[in-house]
Amino acid sequence: MDSGTLLRVCAAALALLLTLGCSVPIAANLAEQEANEAIVALEAAGVVAAKEPDPSTEGRWQLSVPQGDAVAAVSVLSEQNLPFRSAPGVLQAMGQGSLVPSRTLEHTQWLAGTAGDLESSLRSIDGVLSARVHLAAPAKDAFDLNDALPEPSASVLLRHRGATPPIATGDVQRLVAGAVPGLSPERVDVISSTAPPLRKRPDRLLAQLGPITVTQASLTPLKSIVAGAIALNVLLVGVLGWFWLRSKKQLARLAEFEGGPARAGEP
Repeated sequence: MDSGTLLRVCAAALALLLTLGCSVPIAANLAEQEANEAIVALEAAGVVAAKEPDPSTEGRWQLSVPQGDAVAAVSVLSEQNLPFRSAPGVLQAMGQGSLVPSRTLEHTQWLAGTAGDLESSLRSIDGVLSARVHLAAPAKDAFDLNDALPEPSASVLLRHRGATPPIATGDVQRLVAGAVPGLSPERVDVISSTAPPLRKRPDRLLAQLGPITVTQASLTPLKSIVAGAIALNVLLVGVLGWFWLRSKKQLARLAEFEGGPARAGEP
């Protein structure tokens, strides 16, 4: 094998290894909990994902998957409504006031913050994928002499895994009613929906090759690349051995040639 062919073989093997290791980001600017939830869903569907610090936002994370799994990963996250963006809580909502706050604006911000805190509490329950809370609690106007106000009400939309909600409807009603003064549990409507189950396609099942975790579809190409790398190393060792033997023979011939005239002049 000449040196040009050897270089072409090495370049082809390197290109295959680089292609295998190429990954693309599919989600960025995530809180750590959001990133962890997405990774759990992806791995349950047979997609290997990596969590890395987001280079564009300090303290946030991004998710990367192999380039060939990007479409499947985005599809899984879309089906599972992940990553879920949490609504701001009371402290965050009240900190977004205008320069001239009004009673109505502050009340609206308080409702939005309370709904955000309730959503976070519901999402902390194992099995709840997403939660939306809508509160309707009119604020009393100080200039309105009519004390009669509509009763507060609320509606909750839960999306969960499995056929049975992980929290009973009555518990959700009591949780929401306890956060809003004057709201009775009976005035809280709860709607639950089941997320589609995660189904692994046969080619998405995970397999181990030494310390590397890959999908079944990638296992055969990876084995071929590993076998090719081993063969390439053996070939390189053989070529180096051939060069070493050749150089040794040339040195021996050179030594014999240089010592020939001296031996010819000897008595």
